Amino acid sequence: MPAPRLHWTRGRTEDGAGRPRAREWIGLDDAGETIARVVRLRGPIRFTWREYRAVALDEQAKVVELRPDIPRGAAWLACVGGQVVGRAALPLQAVRRAEAALAGE
Repeated sequence: MPAPRLHWTRGRTEDGAGRPRAREWIGLDDAGETIARVVRLRGPIRFTWREYRAVALDEQAKVVELRPDIPRGAAWLACVGGQVVGRAALPLQAVRRAEAALAGE
């Protein structure tokens, strides 16, 4: 039996190139419940010859975001529940992997 088709909506965004970019897509069922997520990983920041693996999120640097290396071509994670079910280079590929995991493929 195939899994029900999810309705995908944009979740969190970030600014980039003058307009917001999606960092996350959320898969909702017909009742509006969150079933799956597709999340873009953010890797280290490269500035000239330096690479920063931690980024301060406030002025006092009390809150820091860690940024691990991302495998080449796998910046999007497909998650069902709390489990990662696949990686992809593009968000639509990750959406298809999440839907395939729900269908039991």
